[in-house]
Amino acid sequence: MPKLTPMSLRLAFHSDRVLTTKNLSSRRVVLASFMKLLGYMKQQLLHSAILVFAITFVGAYPVRANELRTPSTFRVVSYLPDYRLTAFDPNAAAGLTDLVVFSAELAEDGSLDMARLKNCPWPELLRFKTQQRIRLLLTIGGWERSRYFASVVRSPEKRARCVEAIVQLCLDKRLDGIDLDWEHPQGATDNEFYGKLLGELRQAFDPHGLVLSVTIASWQGLPAEGIAAVDYVQVMAYDADGKHSTFEYAKQEISAIANGGVPAQKIVLGLPFYGRDIKTRRAMTYGEIVAKFNPAPAEDQVGQMYFNGPDTIRRKVKLAISSKLGGVMAWELGQDASGHESLLKAIRDLVDSTQQK
Repeated sequence: MPKLTPMSLRLAFHSDRVLTTKNLSSRRVVLASFMKLLGYMKQQLLHSAILVFAITFVGAYPVRANELRTPSTFRVVSYLPDYRLTAFDPNAAAGLTDLVVFSAELAEDGSLDMARLKNCPWPELLRFKTQQRIRLLLTIGGWERSRYFASVVRSPEKRARCVEAIVQLCLDKRLDGIDLDWEHPQGATDNEFYGKLLGELRQAFDPHGLVLSVTIASWQGLPAEGIAAVDYVQVMAYDADGKHSTFEYAKQEISAIANGGVPAQKIVLGLPFYGRDIKTRRAMTYGEIVAKFNPAPAEDQVGQMYFNGPDTIRRKVKLAISSKLGGVMAWELGQDASGHESLLKAIRDLVDSTQQK
């Protein structure tokens, strides 16, 4: 930036007096002052234009993997299901690196079925993404939403239609990537063709800087082609029998995924924001558990209801960090408690404190 002194500014603004003199040196001084002033104004206008452009258009392009809200690559991911879209609270999602809308489905011909997301407040989500500098992704699939995966992945024509539709959706909706959640492939043949779809998506995603993740149960596994294609493998380390998501179970799931050939930096550990009855499997959100039982931070069980309290959540996050995993993922945002009892807050506070060391 040009260096402006009080004298040069004074000379510039009173140049009419100086230029009427016959003093050549004075005229040179004022001309130099004008040049400095013009340079300063030009730079300020440029800065203003860049700022306006960024505010107006930054949401139009994906937030790439190296452009997250924190210097760390450690992900803090949570889902926003379609049945909670109208009640989306940006404050409840503060601290995420990735917000994942759940979910679209594959249609029989390989196109996308967006019926469940017809009321999705895309403009509001894009504003949140831009303000928080996070990534906005969309899940395709899910439990009881994976009917046509097998037939689509086995057909080259349907796979091509699927890839084209997904890329176009990401560009149209300004998404930063896709999370595929096929629940579940049945056997080696399904997995082989799933790997082909993932490889084809990778090729199509790269020119746009899009992120590709898969969410799986550890017993599924992924073929080598699929592992190479994805950025992240999110493991659903919950819904086991009995106490459905213990710390020991998390360690077992991480080991199972790693032994299946997934590099640690691609593994994202799933965390539950809900509890399950040990016998009946009835579920309660963590918010409901707090409101009804007010458990201590170290408690994970009230009666027959087993859940992860803040202390266990922190232990799991510490495990993910010490194991050099890609991050943690929570199902799901709307199940969390609010305020100081929020599990997401416990996660974010721990991650932030770790990064500052």
